[in-house]
Amino acid sequence: MARINLILAVLAAILLVAATLIITWMVFKRGIGLQSSWELETAIELMIGATFLASPYTLVTGGHVKMDLLDSLLSGTSGRWMTLLPKVLACAVCFYLGCAGLELTIHAYATHERALGVWQPLVWPKYSTVAVGMLLTAFQYVLEILRALGTRRREMKNV
Repeated sequence: MARINLILAVLAAILLVAATLIITWMVFKRGIGLQSSWELETAIELMIGATFLASPYTLVTGGHVKMDLLDSLLSGTSGRWMTLLPKVLACAVCFYLGCAGLELTIHAYATHERALGVWQPLVWPKYSTVAVGMLLTAFQYVLEILRALGTRRREMKNV
């Protein structure tokens, strides 16, 4: 799983660099008096994909939002359960979003749905990044939960 997360993070970084270059090109083009047609839409599509594809890696590296204050105030059994509860809830939300993204991807692919705007790209690639990113994030949360439960069991054996 770590290798998949890293590959997706590198892909997300490439998408962000591409979006940055496209936006820079758009600004330069407008600066010399030319019109832009596809640049902004493309950059937005790339940034959406990068956000969702980087989500599992962000979780592994500790970049997601945490409730550290609550963790530090609670101790003992209640503190341990309060560190587990947000992970379970986040896992459920990510799993739901991943399934919804998968459903949207399949529907958009079958109907050849296109985005609104000048360029009108197919939307199933964008939706597929939601499905892949959120389902892998949910799976990463499962691993985090299992790791937390395994740590608790070892702590209980040592007591």
